[in-house]
Amino acid sequence: MTYHNNESAPKKVLVTGASSGIGNEVAKRLVDLNHSVFVTGRNDEKLNQICGVSGSLSGDLTLPAFVSELVNNAVSSLGGIDVFIHCAGIGLIRKIKDMTDLEFVKVTNTNMRATFLIAKEIGEIMSTTGGGRFIYVPGILGKAPMSGASAYCASKFGAIGFLKSMELEYRTKGIQFSYFYFGGVDSPFWDDLDMNVMRDKMIPVSYAASSIIEAVQCPDHLVTGDVVIQPQSHQL
Repeated sequence: MTYHNNESAPKKVLVTGASSGIGNEVAKRLVDLNHSVFVTGRNDEKLNQICGVSGSLSGDLTLPAFVSELVNNAVSSLGGIDVFIHCAGIGLIRKIKDMTDLEFVKVTNTNMRATFLIAKEIGEIMSTTGGGRFIYVPGILGKAPMSGASAYCASKFGAIGFLKSMELEYRTKGIQFSYFYFGGVDSPFWDDLDMNVMRDKMIPVSYAASSIIEAVQCPDHLVTGDVVIQPQSHQL
C-alpha cells in the first residue's frame, strides 16, 4: 500500500461506527469525494444503506476474531488501508452509586478494549506498508471529565492514553494520529441516554463530519493532532 502524498488523491479508508451519527455521515461524504471506503457498525441494515462503499461488515469490535475478519476483509476490498477513522463506541450516563459492575465493564470493553484490538491490527499493517493516518473521535469526555459519566470518561481517557502511547511507538513508521474532541454532537448517540440535553445547541453532525474530512485530506507533511470543537453555550 502506498500512502498518497497528494491530499486530493483518493484514499483507502476504514470507518467504524458507520451505522449512525458521525461515522455514517463521514462514510457518505468520503464516498461522494471518490475515496474508497469500507464500513463497519452494529446495524447491518443501516450499513447496507450507505451507497458506493467498497464493502461492509457488521459485528462486535470487542471480539478478536471479528476484528481480524474485519481488517482482513477491508484490506482485501480496498487493497490496503490509508486512513482509519474510529467512531465506534457506546455511552452511559449513570452515577457511580447506581452503576453495576456489568455496566462499567460493558462500556470500557466497547470503548477501550475494542480500540486496542483494532488499532493493534491496523498499526501493524500500516507500519509495513508505508504509513497512514489514524483518526479517533473520543468526544470532549475523552479530555474533560463530567459528573455522572465516570465509566464513559474512564473508557475514553483510557483509549486516548493507549493511542497516545501507540503514537510514540509507531512514530518512525509514518503513521499520524488525529483526535477529535467534539463537545456534544446532535446525533443518535443521545437517543437512549437518560439525560436532559439541549440538542439544538449542539454541533451538527454535518459540521463534525466536515472537520474529519479535512483531516483525511490533509497533506502528509501536516499533522492535525488534537482538535477541540465545542458549542460556545456549554464548554467543558
